[in-house]
Amino acid sequence: MFTMQKRRALYVYLRGLKHVNQLKKFGDLTYISKPMSYVALYVNEEEVATVAEKLAAYRFVKRVKTSPRPDIDPDFAGQHDDLFFEAYEQEDLGQLTAGGQD
Repeated sequence: MFTMQKRRALYVYLRGLKHVNQLKKFGDLTYISKPMSYVALYVNEEEVATVAEKLAAYRFVKRVKTSPRPDIDPDFAGQHDDLFFEAYEQEDLGQLTAGGQD
């Protein structure tokens, strides 16, 4: 049966983009930013630390950042949209009463 592989993005900031092809051996290149000189590279979760160390050793790499997305809890721990709408309704009521007094 097919099991989904846990993956994580590495953002590799480069000194120049002529070495981008060398990064293909480390994982899946999904995005290349020419103006900001960085590359989004997806690697397996268990290989993140070793690949980041190997990439940082290259002279053309400025820095390597790992994506925090898998560590972020998608459930906002009980926060809900009602807080926003309550504040919005309070502002509306305040504007209506202030507008009627003028």
